[in-house]
Amino acid sequence: MSPQDNHRQGVIVTGAEEHQGLAVVRGLGMRGVPVVACGSQPRSLAFYSRFATARHVYTSPFVDPRRFVDDILHIARTSGARLIIPSVESTLVVLDDHRTEVEQQCRLAAPATETLEVALDKLRTLELAERVGVPAPKTVHGATGRAILEAAKGLRFPVSLKPRGHALYDKTKNALGFKVKYATTLEQLEGLLEPLGKNGVYPLVQEYAPGTGVCVAAVCDGGRPIALLPYRRVREVPLTGGVSVLRRSLPPDPRLNEYVTSLLGALRWHGVAMVEFRYHAATDRYVLMEINGRFQASTALSIDAGLNLPYLVYALYSGLPLERSYPYRPGVEERWLRGDVGSLLAALVGDTARSAIADPERRLPSRPRLLLDFLRGFRPGMKYDEFRLNDPGPGLIECAEIGRAIFQFLRSRVRR
Repeated sequence: MSPQDNHRQGVIVTGAEEHQGLAVVRGLGMRGVPVVACGSQPRSLAFYSRFATARHVYTSPFVDPRRFVDDILHIARTSGARLIIPSVESTLVVLDDHRTEVEQQCRLAAPATETLEVALDKLRTLELAERVGVPAPKTVHGATGRAILEAAKGLRFPVSLKPRGHALYDKTKNALGFKVKYATTLEQLEGLLEPLGKNGVYPLVQEYAPGTGVCVAAVCDGGRPIALLPYRRVREVPLTGGVSVLRRSLPPDPRLNEYVTSLLGALRWHGVAMVEFRYHAATDRYVLMEINGRFQASTALSIDAGLNLPYLVYALYSGLPLERSYPYRPGVEERWLRGDVGSLLAALVGDTARSAIADPERRLPSRPRLLLDFLRGFRPGMKYDEFRLNDPGPGLIECAEIGRAIFQFLRSRVRR
């Protein structure tokens, strides 16, 4: 099939319920690619985009992975699409697990299984970092809580507790039910580990890395970077660290480029990736957090900075011509407004841990300062994940969701 024929067939995009799924749909649609938007919810955000040429609801992979795959295969058959772009990790993990079956029907725009195995397993990611000389936090693991506690005596506290990988990935399956927890003493760590023994799966324990989140979004061709976009996480939800709700594109950084190129080059990475670091200004040091084999939550930022990563991934897997590198605009700021509202409301009622970690760079400001910083976010030039004048539908849906969140917040306060 020629690239032109593939272009006419269109692309299935999973994760339409998330804002990065919306960004992928928009990025492809802006370049004239027919997009089959697929999500786990009937009111998935990207369903309201004018760039979605078809819309389908699938069974959530968390509910029934097999039915999810069957749904995707049915959508591929009925839509005629010949490429699947997973925009969220849950769909990536399950589709890769059934890759042979899926690719008999539709090509999967994802790195090879053996490559993903390293990225999806945080322990293997850290081992790779050590081999290629990329700084990473000291980490311990073990089959029992006692073994972990013994090894943790050699760590500098505070420490982070993290699942080794995604809950749906066969080699790191877990029922831990959290993304990260913190312990400031060995005794506190013992208390956190004790109830986990019944599951038979323990998290990784890692020295806490102080600083701010700096990420690099990348598209690679067999390990060679085609496009690199570094950005800083200015604000997150929760405020103590999580998904970025306000970010800013950064100028190219030779040291970051070297780290990312070393990691993804060693894996012969093919497709999109997001490599996350923590930057400590006092020591001018980056440390690796993780490698993600999916579109980052900040995908809309790349498009507004002049770097259409979704289209580059489409072109890469469709055999279309690509340049050796692609420029972008530093200093562009992008905001996920619903997430920013959520983080503010949580902080105002004290639901965010305000002093869990003794990290001056991440110490939360006072509530009046938090509110002022939130309002300052409405400054001229700010871009938004959801709101586009040429694609107003998703923004209207987000306004309704934001209004609902504020109403529920106010109602809960009145009841108290």
